[in-house]
Amino acid sequence: MTERIILAKLELFHAKIVKRDSRVTVIATDGGKTFRLHLTNTGRLNDLVYPGSEILYISLLNGRRVSGRVVGAWLGDSAAIIDTILQARMFEKALELKLIPWLQGYKVEKREIIKYGSRFDYLLSNGLDEVILELKSAVYLSHDGAAMYPDTISERGIKHFEILNKLKLIGKNTLIVFIATHPYARYFRPNFDIDPRLRTTLCKSLKLGILIKSIKMHLEGDGSVIFDNADLPVMIKC
Repeated sequence: MTERIILAKLELFHAKIVKRDSRVTVIATDGGKTFRLHLTNTGRLNDLVYPGSEILYISLLNGRRVSGRVVGAWLGDSAAIIDTILQARMFEKALELKLIPWLQGYKVEKREIIKYGSRFDYLLSNGLDEVILELKSAVYLSHDGAAMYPDTISERGIKHFEILNKLKLIGKNTLIVFIATHPYARYFRPNFDIDPRLRTTLCKSLKLGILIKSIKMHLEGDGSVIFDNADLPVMIKC
């Protein structure tokens, strides 16, 4: 896909990070004011969220513990989407607008379905077949332009992939989608260096016939969420 499509336009504010005070919150400053923001992405994000880095956030007027939610990391001319809530909503919007050719005819049947004690993002249906789909955020960018997952060891991620493999073995349709949200990403590659178990698990997924896909989107300075690519190249060396 070469044509960029606007999925949404958000009212965003700029701020600078003072520090990350927990896995799910940051302290930020804007216009002389210091405040706490919610961070939905629990990855390390060391290359995007650090003291002095510029972020984009949504203001929450009635927020008690936080003043808003971090949405993106500003890179000077555009931004990487780090908010997993927004990533999921924009995936749903792209699906609804029929922008994903390999999911033509499918719609969201149910969100957050539980299998073997773990929660998965979606059950999709086209009226005849159903597929269990798990989204993963791939915002980390390698030196060669690869959007990568994960940027830290994720026990939850490994467990998800193992269960999807198990479901496939008993005849269920399963699908893994990595959302590349860095504007400079050229393709997707799993970060096997972080956790060697990931290679074993995902290579088994491929052998079982599980579809592993990647889509790309990013943020512009005016708050536009741009859908860049419905089928970003995926490189998995087994």
